[in-house]
Amino acid sequence: MIRTASLPNKWFTLAIFSIAIFSFINSALAQEPTLEELRKDIDVKNEELRKLEEEAEKYRKEIAEHQERGQNLKSEISRLDRIIVQLRKDVAATEKRLKKTELEITAVDLEIRQKEKSLKTLRSGLAGLIQSLLEEERKPLLVTLFQQKALSNFFRQLDYSNLLQEKVLSSVEVVRTLQQELTSKKQEAEEKKKEEERLKKGLAGRQTALASEKKDRSTILQVTQNQEKKYQQLLKDRQAKIAALEEEIREVEEKLQVTIDPASLPTKGSGVLAWPLPQVILRSCKSLKETINCLTQFFGYTSFAAIGGYNGKGHNGVDFRAAMGTPVKSADVGTVETAGDTDVGCRGASYGKWVLIKHPNNLSTLYAHLSSIDVSRGQNVRREEQIGLSGQSGYATGPHLHFSVFASKAVHIESIRSRVCGRLMTLPISALNGYLNPLDYL
Repeated sequence: MIRTASLPNKWFTLAIFSIAIFSFINSALAQEPTLEELRKDIDVKNEELRKLEEEAEKYRKEIAEHQERGQNLKSEISRLDRIIVQLRKDVAATEKRLKKTELEITAVDLEIRQKEKSLKTLRSGLAGLIQSLLEEERKPLLVTLFQQKALSNFFRQLDYSNLLQEKVLSSVEVVRTLQQELTSKKQEAEEKKKEEERLKKGLAGRQTALASEKKDRSTILQVTQNQEKKYQQLLKDRQAKIAALEEEIREVEEKLQVTIDPASLPTKGSGVLAWPLPQVILRSCKSLKETINCLTQFFGYTSFAAIGGYNGKGHNGVDFRAAMGTPVKSADVGTVETAGDTDVGCRGASYGKWVLIKHPNNLSTLYAHLSSIDVSRGQNVRREEQIGLSGQSGYATGPHLHFSVFASKAVHIESIRSRVCGRLMTLPISALNGYLNPLDYL
């Protein structure tokens, strides 16, 4: 029997597939207003965020110009007030950034669902096309020829068979492109979710820092009873306590004897360790007024040490100027030896909140005067992973990061019962030859 209905049926299959393509495109477009609304909300959050960050930056510049603790009560309270306002702006900006990221996650998730739906529709239509193509290819060419009443029908049959093949190839390419877009969107969603976790952690840290600064302000006013004379006595007592505590620590460290093989340490050179802060400029802050992360104190016998700082024993690390709440990052892969807070045992006299990380290359790094800590003992960290936020805890004349590098063999954690404070204080202790110049490795 001669088959004459096969041609219309094939065109009907192509028509159905075309309708399916337009259907899923229109379906995606129907969802576009929701995505558009999300994008408009994201744009609004970006503008609000820009304004908050500009306001916070204004206070950072003011704080940079008045970096050191005030020499009178009025100037110190004013300095603390600026820091508190800056932290409030930072908290508000982080909250806004978090909401924006949540909107971005919602938008990406919506796009993923749309693409998955479109992909499913395409694959279903493609399966039908491939089935039709296989049926055509199973029939010998001569059989197809003799089934047609006219030669023109035979050539028309060949034409739509070729068209069918083209549609299959085109559809395969569309499926491949859509699959790649879907994979890309899923990767974007994962990155957005990681960013959300980082923001939540950063928000908690800034809220902790804000509470701490407000407490410091309240404590100063309570202790001094808003009297300048009592504030000056507070400064004098603090300096005496700092000097006495540094001497106690130095006595312990001078008794330690450790032999360090230089060959066990990495070769000195730039890039052995990553910068612990973003956008560091390797210049003294004295020549800079911008709110950038420059150096306020170098390693060793600096000019500050020469006039009596550190009891004339030299600085055991480097200090970077860093606005309150700046992310602090691990200088290399490693394991957190311990994290602690010397203010618990002797307030305002040592490292404050600190983190010590041991690295596989036989170096250990210390990050001190933090406002919050994001890691815990035994935790493995990646190179440049955030471990906390900068601050002015412990003995700090203003917001900054103290960064020390040790030969791992020479440093350990010890609890010292301070004579000056009368309580146990836990902190890193190193043999004096274990301190290395951080700039040799950064």
